[in-house]
Amino acid sequence: MKKPMLQERTIQDAIAFWQQLRHGQFRPLFAEPTENTVTQLFRYVLTGASSFLVDFLLLFLLEMLGVHYLPAAACSFAVGITCNFLLTKYFAFKSVDSTVGPAAEIAVFIAISVVGLLLTMGLMYLFTSRLHLYFMVSKLISSILVFVWNFLGRKLILYPGKAHTKV
Repeated sequence: MKKPMLQERTIQDAIAFWQQLRHGQFRPLFAEPTENTVTQLFRYVLTGASSFLVDFLLLFLLEMLGVHYLPAAACSFAVGITCNFLLTKYFAFKSVDSTVGPAAEIAVFIAISVVGLLLTMGLMYLFTSRLHLYFMVSKLISSILVFVWNFLGRKLILYPGKAHTKV
């Protein structure tokens, strides 16, 4: 049987996601193994929001303590990405095996995250130092842009496999 094209598969995933949500079928959305990209994105949004909250609040706290916004952003990003790794592995993509072994999984996750950090730092510098936006607004904008990179990097590079039933 011919495999559905990516666009067709994404549409099918979106329909299935919305049907489950509309009918109050929360177990498949939160707990069951899934290959559904839209469900994984939904889970990753929750993961990302939680990690962002940790990152954002720590950045604000560090800046209030007198730490310059760029080192504070790097530190808060590192703490946020650690939260993100744990939530991504055990919630968003919990039922999908990594494409690599455990040590390499952490290394690939870190590599994707380092690119995200570089993007964050560059965007924050651009928005804050060059465009003169308040650093917390810069953080918000850069986080949204880096979120897209992080999800796609994890979905396409690290966890592209099939869902397994043993969770």
